[in-house]
Amino acid sequence: MQVARVTAVTQPEAIRFGTNKIRVKLFFTIVLLVFDFIAATAQTPHGKNFNMDCVQCHTSAEWIVDQSNLTFNHNNTHFTLKGQHLQVKCRACHPTLVFPEAKTECYSCHLDMHQQTVGNECSRCHNSSTWIIPNVRNIHLQSRFPLVGAHLSADCNKCHISSSKLQFEPISIDCYDCHRDKYLATNQPNHQQSGYSTNCIECHKQQSYEWTASGFNHDFFPLTGGHTTNCKLCHGEGKFEKLSSVCVDCHQSDYNKATNPNHTLSKFPTACNDCHTTSPEWKPASYKQHDSESFPIYSGKHKGEWNNCTDCHKQKGNYSSYTCIDCHEHSQTRMDKKHDGERDYSYNSNACLTCHPRGNTD
Repeated sequence: MQVARVTAVTQPEAIRFGTNKIRVKLFFTIVLLVFDFIAATAQTPHGKNFNMDCVQCHTSAEWIVDQSNLTFNHNNTHFTLKGQHLQVKCRACHPTLVFPEAKTECYSCHLDMHQQTVGNECSRCHNSSTWIIPNVRNIHLQSRFPLVGAHLSADCNKCHISSSKLQFEPISIDCYDCHRDKYLATNQPNHQQSGYSTNCIECHKQQSYEWTASGFNHDFFPLTGGHTTNCKLCHGEGKFEKLSSVCVDCHQSDYNKATNPNHTLSKFPTACNDCHTTSPEWKPASYKQHDSESFPIYSGKHKGEWNNCTDCHKQKGNYSSYTCIDCHEHSQTRMDKKHDGERDYSYNSNACLTCHPRGNTD
């Protein structure tokens, strides 16, 4: 039987051994504290205050992000991903991985091919699906010069001479700046000699596809009813300027030969539109000034109580003569009773209008 040999350790050796053990323990404690401090104070690559859960983009297998498996919803940000932006790599817009630093303006990622000729708001013309402009007309409707009529089918390059370089500098919208040659070359009528306005839309309709006929703006003398006839009836031999717009200057012969009623004998006004409209062409006629200048027949108690002028004007061709008693009952017994106590009343008087100028009972 062997007896275990016990080696005696002197007191100095025990103290030295205990001291080393404490030193080792202290060393590891300090190392752990350092790692804890580093871990607690280290910045993520995504910047300060980034508190999104890592699993929305990363997996436990590797840190490389697979965009097809992202659970992060970009619609919750200030920039919704649509169209081509759905296919873009994250690092293309977030090169620093500090996501809040990404800009949302188009020009911060896309080179301005238009050289600041159309501004920075790309969405006015483009969308996130394609750079191709699908509807130029709608874009122009929001501009200073909407495309209508012949301008809708015009060649863009004729107005935007730098369009081949994708540059669209602001250009003049004055008609004359583009159509000066046409203005100077026109001789029927001669625009320059006649002193016509260089503002084309005063005479020509912007919505039209031609310069003449339906493309002419005749608003200064509306062509309605009987006036929508052959232009040559008024503009014989190509005369387009200095024509009178006074009715009788064209219709004097019509006025002179009118017999029912006789305009000349009755001394009717020569302002045809006092009684007539442009309906082909003279009938029906109505003297609308009758209420204001004479006696109310289109309003008041006499409205709808007559059919023809001759109902009141019994003398043929004489429209200055008329009496009330030709239409109204004139029984002396009834009239005396109604006018009892009225001063200056006389049954034999025809001057009804002296007391009844508007045809009212009172």
